[in-house]
Amino acid sequence: MPEAMSDNGRQDFRIKDVIPVSDERMSAEDFEINKTKVGVRSRQNGMLRQMVGRDIFSTEHEAGASPEMSQAIEALDAKLNYLIGVNMLNDANRSDMQERPVDLSVTGISFSTRNYYQMGEAVAINLMLPSFPPSILELVGTVVRSPRPEGKKQKIGVKFYFRCDDEEDTIAKYVYRRHRETIRSASKNKQNAE
Repeated sequence: MPEAMSDNGRQDFRIKDVIPVSDERMSAEDFEINKTKVGVRSRQNGMLRQMVGRDIFSTEHEAGASPEMSQAIEALDAKLNYLIGVNMLNDANRSDMQERPVDLSVTGISFSTRNYYQMGEAVAINLMLPSFPPSILELVGTVVRSPRPEGKKQKIGVKFYFRCDDEEDTIAKYVYRRHRETIRSASKNKQNAE
């Protein structure tokens, strides 16, 4: 369901999901330096999306290209994309990312953490969005919600500080896709119940 309007005027949808996430406190100095530098994983993610996202094998074959050759190249491309995705998943599994329930929107994220944060503190967040190929993003943000911890974990809210359009676009596409899936699923469940 829609939550609020973001700074850029788009409707901000919030979804609930379980994704691999890691968080780490940043000093104010590190935040100032890193808020202008795009993370390596975010740059790699953008480049990979450009490579994989191009549909070089449409139904129309280029002049002179045989259909058999196009099919062989398409099969090779699919296998390479699969291997790239598996490699990214293995990289994420070796990192400190742990699957956690999150509330995710284009503007920020909320999740439970063992780290203790105060309002306004800077946070480095790594997250992996389940897609093909997987999207691993290195994001920075500031804590905008930090209630007193109940027990061992604290649920925080972090507002993202995007350093490039690819970061925001990747999250927006994922959030909107998951929002549509949720609506369709609820509609199907309602139809099945009737």
